[in-house]
Amino acid sequence: MRNFAKIATAAAATALLGFAGQAVLAQPAPAPGRGGPAPAATVRPAATPAYGTPTTTVFTSKIGFFTMERDPGAQYPRVIQLKFGPNKGTLLATYSHRGNLPIWRSTDNGDSWSLFSEVPQLRGQPCLYELPVKMGEFPAGTVMACGNGTSGTDPTKRPLDVAYSKDGGKTWAYLSTIAYGGSGRYDPTDRAGLSRDQNPIFEPYLYTDSHGRLVAYFSDERDKKSGYSQLLDHVVSEDGGRSWGPLVYDVAIPDGLSRPGMAIIAKDGNGKYYMSYELVSAPGYPLEPRTNAAHFRTSTDGLNWGDFKLPGTLIQDRWRQFPNGTPYIVWSPWGGPNGTLIVSARSVVRDDIGRIGQGLFVNRNGGEGLWSLIETPIDYDINNDGYSQTMIPLGNGEEILQLVTVNSRVEYAKFKLPAKLPTYGFPWDNGPDTGPR
Repeated sequence: MRNFAKIATAAAATALLGFAGQAVLAQPAPAPGRGGPAPAATVRPAATPAYGTPTTTVFTSKIGFFTMERDPGAQYPRVIQLKFGPNKGTLLATYSHRGNLPIWRSTDNGDSWSLFSEVPQLRGQPCLYELPVKMGEFPAGTVMACGNGTSGTDPTKRPLDVAYSKDGGKTWAYLSTIAYGGSGRYDPTDRAGLSRDQNPIFEPYLYTDSHGRLVAYFSDERDKKSGYSQLLDHVVSEDGGRSWGPLVYDVAIPDGLSRPGMAIIAKDGNGKYYMSYELVSAPGYPLEPRTNAAHFRTSTDGLNWGDFKLPGTLIQDRWRQFPNGTPYIVWSPWGGPNGTLIVSARSVVRDDIGRIGQGLFVNRNGGEGLWSLIETPIDYDINNDGYSQTMIPLGNGEEILQLVTVNSRVEYAKFKLPAKLPTYGFPWDNGPDTGPR
């Protein structure tokens, strides 16, 4: 709650001054009384706005660092826990930096890490995935890595490549190219839909559909001529990633402005799929400072996500607070009959104030209804750090390992999910009112 509380307190003070000024202006001056001066206007004290502060969590480990020295370009941490073979239980993590993707390993449930290997075929925006079933020639337990690749010979093209490891992440070999796009750069006019001179693809994510096939999801700017400033799509492999099928749109809003991106997939214990993503530059939201509201949608098979032209469902809590920018979703079996959905983001935004801090959003009703904001142990500057963080449930799912980039280093820490969440009574949910918080 540290960073959140400092920013929220300052925002509350500013908002309170504004509300007080409005209260004074709203009071009409009484008519002058006969034979005397007009009485002074009565100023009613402004109501203090209620802020939804995060539910506290139990910090269960030290805060550690993959490298004590700064690692330039460190972003996009990703982590998996192996479930098959002799390395079952081992954690593998990676992140973007200047050079090949590093693979870090933990054999003590995330308490300590050591550099294990690197993926020479990949450069950045990574994904790690362990095959849960046999696919093509690859048995269950094969580890896949994907990201910005090196397979292309044309410097104007950017490939998204896949590499694989059959020995628990120790050695790697190139497997295939998911797709090619153009080179990309940060361009405010392009983000605003005022120019259409870029066509990159980026930020791939691998998952398995309900038919046991490998699916690659990614962000795509190659169809701007049809009014899609940026969209999310996927391709399916019938042979474990050796080759890829036709492109299918998942979230694509043809208004020339909206930019859905950074898809992450999770699946709950009932086989329901969830896709989280940010929605950048949507009409009604400011371009700068960026408001990239996190949304989600669901699927029964990992392939069909509803009408791709719709924005999806905004993740928000009782206080109209929502996760903002680079969201990441996971599902934990702990926390009730539906388990717990957890969404991280770079910052938390309250719709009437702006960015107010950091934290995770959780939901224990299969994504239905409102979410709850909880705190996490890693504190960072939301203006500079926390980009595209990640997490994973450990053990029975009560404990969460979180990885966040802070000051060009990857930090890690563990905490426990809260057993109980605040409720707010009708009309917000069906429980007794235990708020405001």
